[in-house]
Amino acid sequence: MPSLPCLPIHDGTCVNFSTVQLSLPTPLKPIISNLPLPSCWELLFSPLCILGATLFVTSLLASHKLSRTPLSELGHVGARGRKHFSWNESTGGGGGIGGSFLDYWFYGGSVWIRVGQFLWDGMFGHADEEGEASDQNVGGENLFACFGVTKSSGSDDSSALNARERNETKPNTQQKRIGTGIIGYDSSLGSHGPLISALLRSSIMLLSWCSTISFMVRTHGEIKLYLTKVDTEASGVLYEAFLKGIVFLLQTIESILNAGESNQAHSDNCHGILFTTIIYASAYIALLEVTLFVLGKMFAFFRIYDPKGVSHPGGPRQHKILRIPKWTKDQQHTLPKELIQHEGSTWRCAVAHDAHNDTIEKFSGIASSDGDGKGGANVADFLTGEPFGRQIWTLEAKQCRNANEDTEDGLEGNLRKEFINASENSRTSQIEADYSDLIQELASGGRSPLAFDPSKNPNSCDQLFRAQMILSYLERNGGKLPKDIAYLQNHKQKSDDKGQTTSDSNAPKTVIEAAKRGIAFYSLLQTPDGHWAGDYGGPHFLLPGLVVAWYVMGCPSVMISPPQQALMLHYLKVHQQEDGGWGTHIESPSTMFGTVICYLAVRLLGAKHDEDWIVKGRDFIQKEGGAVMTSSWAKFWLCLVGCMEWTGHNSVPPEMWLLPNWFPFHPGRLWCHCRMVYLPMGYLYGSRFVYSNAESDPLIAKLREELYCQAYESIDWDKTRHLVAPMDNYSPIPTFMKFAQNCLSIYENWTFFRPIKNAMRKAGLEFCLEYMRAEDLQTNYIDIGPVNKALNMVSAFHAANHDINDVAVRSHMMRVPDYLWIAEDGMKMQGYNGSQCWDTSFAIQAVWECGMLDKFPLLSSKVWAYLERCQIL
Repeated sequence: MPSLPCLPIHDGTCVNFSTVQLSLPTPLKPIISNLPLPSCWELLFSPLCILGATLFVTSLLASHKLSRTPLSELGHVGARGRKHFSWNESTGGGGGIGGSFLDYWFYGGSVWIRVGQFLWDGMFGHADEEGEASDQNVGGENLFACFGVTKSSGSDDSSALNARERNETKPNTQQKRIGTGIIGYDSSLGSHGPLISALLRSSIMLLSWCSTISFMVRTHGEIKLYLTKVDTEASGVLYEAFLKGIVFLLQTIESILNAGESNQAHSDNCHGILFTTIIYASAYIALLEVTLFVLGKMFAFFRIYDPKGVSHPGGPRQHKILRIPKWTKDQQHTLPKELIQHEGSTWRCAVAHDAHNDTIEKFSGIASSDGDGKGGANVADFLTGEPFGRQIWTLEAKQCRNANEDTEDGLEGNLRKEFINASENSRTSQIEADYSDLIQELASGGRSPLAFDPSKNPNSCDQLFRAQMILSYLERNGGKLPKDIAYLQNHKQKSDDKGQTTSDSNAPKTVIEAAKRGIAFYSLLQTPDGHWAGDYGGPHFLLPGLVVAWYVMGCPSVMISPPQQALMLHYLKVHQQEDGGWGTHIESPSTMFGTVICYLAVRLLGAKHDEDWIVKGRDFIQKEGGAVMTSSWAKFWLCLVGCMEWTGHNSVPPEMWLLPNWFPFHPGRLWCHCRMVYLPMGYLYGSRFVYSNAESDPLIAKLREELYCQAYESIDWDKTRHLVAPMDNYSPIPTFMKFAQNCLSIYENWTFFRPIKNAMRKAGLEFCLEYMRAEDLQTNYIDIGPVNKALNMVSAFHAANHDINDVAVRSHMMRVPDYLWIAEDGMKMQGYNGSQCWDTSFAIQAVWECGMLDKFPLLSSKVWAYLERCQIL
């Protein structure tokens, strides 16, 4: 290489750069010398790069190990750590793993504060509010319990020390507590606990620095090569300034690369190299963290970048729904009497033990495929879970299976004796006839009895439930309303033509009086076990999923009975909009998602294809391009029932669950309701489940004609995977996602991948099935929500080889009524099995804030008893 010319630099001197050589510090020098590699690649074998790679692999392996460790073996951070040193400390939500990329780097350094807290509490404990030492090594509460399990020196049974024994221990008695947990685990962060997160963050920083150093070494060489070609005879102010700039850049790179080179003491052996590397790495990480923190604060202060919390909704959607829902104006749908009553029985809401007894009686005649053949006793064993808070609708009369059972009726009777000094009044069968008008007026709130007009309000007002509760209250109290609203029985207000009250003699005089009347009214609606029940419906995609599950399982009447079918058809009919479609939810304009899945449900429930409202729904679907234009969840239900081929649905590979938990695309990183839906979806997709009679069922053959704009056999299903109607394309799928789905399609269909896919799929299916069984047992077969409830039930049905009497399948069917609710618009499927604790806790808080707990002792005591029984302690 030609020698470098003598060039001027920024201080006016002249330097011959041909004699300048880089002198890298020990952490950046390759351990193995004379490698046949370019100088920039030799850094791969430097101590700093090896340290970074080691930390990275170690953190990933530790995270994977923790993700596969039972929770019972893991410790947790305790209240103090979660309260003071959360990931969201700096940005109010943006600094966590769930925040943006910039948030993670600017504000994620708070993890070091957490690690310091972690270490301090583990080694020294911390003082409580009164300044006394607090031992945090009990029950895994210590932040650094993750160092392992500490056994008592005297006995392995020291964990049996209960709170009373610990309190009675003398202050000067020194005992070792048991600390539980595994290093790096934090229950609020999952397997990415403080230590694991700190290691991972450090390794990324070190590897990034090694890459930067490699780039600068390469750049230094290229600059020197360029300077050998400089024309030293050229002149000009701009040219000289350009050369000075290049020389200054060269010297800057050399200064950075030579940093730490002078501190090479005791670095001629392995221990010296390791010590020097750790010092160098620590100094670099500290400097970088401080720099990032200062930059983050500056960006936030000058509004260059404003961090947002992980739950921040973001800006307005680019694809807003501009259409509005539209129903036929002033068209009231009255719930027919024949739907409310069936063979002399009336639909009623059974609560708590009443609900349990009804379910046991209904399923007592079904023999278990692996049961003991004892009918009802066997059923009672499999109906697990606390009865209090359960609410189902039934046509059966109230039953009592055990006279010694501590039921809600006995609870109320005892409370009435204590607070009202009266035994329960005898029930009067004449009350319903005598007070029917009053009951209906109170239940309807001035609306037409049992009438539903979605053009005015698509939400129901629970007239059936309210009427039942008011009647029950009157029966228990000898036909008398609470004294604060007793005037309603003796004085009927008259209204003028404008609907205004002509007399205000009964109007409340003060706010407190108005509050008392409101609470008195709501005491009428309180269920026997102490909670307040109500309609928790809304989404239109819930009920159709249950109907599909019922149909593919053979239409068992114990799951959905003919009277329930009729009520469901009424619900879907009254919510149909003027254009013939259904919305995604009751307040949504018509969508292809809502319309296709609701149309499928009404046909499976027995609606005839030539009925006017069915024809309108079919015309809407045909106008928008057929069912191939609906969204993925609707396509999934179509595949299950045999109205769409699986090649028309994007891949949902169950083997994704086998990935390590730290993997960015692991399903466990999804929102809980999302991942627990895609869990059974993965199982059913991987199993290619299809309704067993799909090819011979005439209704399925008819639906294949009705749902599409061309012959079913002529559809190229693979080309329909990405199709979605514009009205449904609220959040368009990114190009990368389409690319990933196309890659998964190749993985699914190409013969080349079949051996790998078959091996991995079997393990993935087993994992999904085990995970679903765990959720079923932990939730008493209610599951996290209605969508995965139906999917889990179909999965259990498939795993049981289509045995409808299998214990798991039967246990699932026993919990279907928990999701169903009846109002004046028919029978719907709720978003969960109710919002009992939520509604009740808010209601009693309002009573407390009015200072009226003591004025309504029975109401308050029933609420307390309910909440106490329903706590998970």
